[in-house]
Amino acid sequence: MLARDDGVSLVEVVVAMLLLAVLSLGVLPLMIGLSQRSVDNRTALSATSFGRDELAKIQAAFPATPGTTTTRCADLLARASAPAVTDAASGFTARVTVGVSACPATYPAALPVAVTVSDAGRVVTTLTSQVRVGAP
Repeated sequence: MLARDDGVSLVEVVVAMLLLAVLSLGVLPLMIGLSQRSVDNRTALSATSFGRDELAKIQAAFPATPGTTTTRCADLLARASAPAVTDAASGFTARVTVGVSACPATYPAALPVAVTVSDAGRVVTTLTSQVRVGAP
C-alpha cells in the first residue's frame, strides 16, 4: 500500500455528506408532521381540560341528588344564554348550550347540556352531559 492511499479522501467525505443529506431530506417531512401533531394534541388537551372545568361548574350547580327540587330549569336555560367564558391563559372560549329550548312539563327531568370550546372561532372540542333539574 502506498502512502498516498492511506486515510479518507476528500471525494469519500463529500459522498458521505451527500448520502447523509439525502437521508435527512427523507426524514424531515416526518419530523415536521410529528411536530405539528404534537401542537394539535396539546391544543386539544388544553381545550378539553378547560371544557371539563366549565362542565364541572354546571354539574356542581345542578347536583343530581334524588329529591332535590332547588335546581330550576330556568336557571339552566339562563346559563345557556349567558355570554361565552374566555380562559385568560389559553384564549379559549367556552359556550354552554342546552339541548332543549323550553322547559319540560314534568319534573324532575334530565336535560342535555353541551360545552363547546373554540379557539379563534374554530371549534376545538365539545363535551356533553345531562343535568338534572327539579323545578321549572
